[in-house]
Formats: sequence, C-alpha cells, structure tokens
Amino acid sequence: MSVKSLKELVTKDFWQKSSERLKNEEIVEVLQELFDYIVGTLRTRIDDIKTDDGKAIYFFSKGREFLTINVTRKDLRIYIHPPAKAIFDPESKFKVEKFRFWEGSYHKKSNRFKAMSIWVSEKRYLSEVKKIINYIPKTIKEEKS
Repeated sequence: MSVKSLKELVTKDFWQKSSERLKNEEIVEVLQELFDYIVGTLRTRIDDIKTDDGKAIYFFSKGREFLTINVTRKDLRIYIHPPAKAIFDPESKFKVEKFRFWEGSYHKKSNRFKAMSIWVSEKRYLSEVKKIINYIPKTIKEEKS
C-alpha cells in the first residue's frame, strides 16, 4: 500500500479523540510524527491499520498485529509484538522514558528478546523511538507451511 492509502486508514475522528484524550500538546505532536514515521518506514510491511476510538493504533502485517501505539492520558505506550520479527539484545539500553523487554518473548537459542514495550511522553525521546522502530524489518520472508 502507498503511504497515502495507509494514512487514510486513520480517520480525522481518531486524531480528534486522541488529541482530546492526551492532556499535553507535545505528546499529540509525538503521536502524529511517530505515526508518520512508522507508515513511511514500514509501508512495505504494513497491510492494514486499525484504530480504537482515539485510544490505540494497531499495525498489521499478513493479518497479524505487529506494532501498537496505545494513547493514554499521560503518554504513549508502544508495543512491538513478536510478529514484528525485531530482535533485541538483552543488554541494550535505549534513551526513552521507560522500556521493558517482554520476558515471554525471550529466545534462548539467540539469547535475544523479540518484543518490548516503550513509554514516551516527551518529544525529546522521539529520535530514540525511531531508532527502536528501525529494529523492525521492512519486509519479512514468506514462512514455509
């Protein structure tokens, strides 16, 4: 899908409700910039985007949710799910407000994590969040049945 087609999947109503939900204009800007970055960077990977009443944006690839942005009153919580195929070294440090690897996503063979959560409430963390998003491959190979 094109960037334009993907962006059209998120309605003006979603942006309005998420802006009302967030109490800080700065984090509204972060949400919009992050969305644009994800769509621009992962457009070849994304085949659907769904929203939940101003509360979340869900990104799908091959019918599976791989990335979520939850909109709370104070911050954004970004979830990189195992289907994203991102791989994180357990010793990695990221300059974001807070992050946590998902214990259940630990892969013993590679000694890496395949999923994480990120909390962001200020624009100063945006560049680091973008670096984390870059851990997600832009394409994935077809899995053999």
